Amino acid sequence: MLLGVVIKALGNGPLGIDMWWHDLMLVWRTDVGLTVARALDAVGGVVSMIVIGIALVVGLVLARRPWDALVVLTAMVVSEAVATVLKLSLTRPRPADSLVTDAMTSFPSGHTTLAATVMVALALSMRVAVMWGAAAVWVTAMAWSRTYLAAHWLTDVFAGAVLGTSVALIAWTTMAVIRRGAQRTIENADRLSR
Repeated sequence: MLLGVVIKALGNGPLGIDMWWHDLMLVWRTDVGLTVARALDAVGGVVSMIVIGIALVVGLVLARRPWDALVVLTAMVVSEAVATVLKLSLTRPRPADSLVTDAMTSFPSGHTTLAATVMVALALSMRVAVMWGAAAVWVTAMAWSRTYLAAHWLTDVFAGAVLGTSVALIAWTTMAVIRRGAQRTIENADRLSR
């Protein structure tokens, strides 16, 4: 992502907006806020998201929505792979006062990436307006929690939201094209068999 390249070129540290937001999060910390943020940290972690992802894919298959299941599965795998490559390539340090992790690197936020990926993929697949609202709330909450716990800089969570949304859109569009092509092939085979 271009933002990551710019951050790396500027020394890989926090930008002015990152420091402003980080300081604001420290001032706003409360016990209740930390409890909520830690709960979101647990729900949005890799292991939890694998379980959630499997449950979503199985649920969509059982609901006879195999194309939607493929969208969710593909988007999750691709977004996690891209986020990991970016983390390893850009090696941006996390805030030194992180309350939850010292693993890997900071850019982009994996929690926010997966939150955006799953919710946008579901919103696109389900085509229900309330899902878009739920996606906005969930991604914002996850991004907030990552900065509240000082696990990421503001630009890390922004990049994660953009990455997850982009991958979900690309996966959904690709599957829509493949699905239309498969339907045309079946329709043509039916016409030829008559």
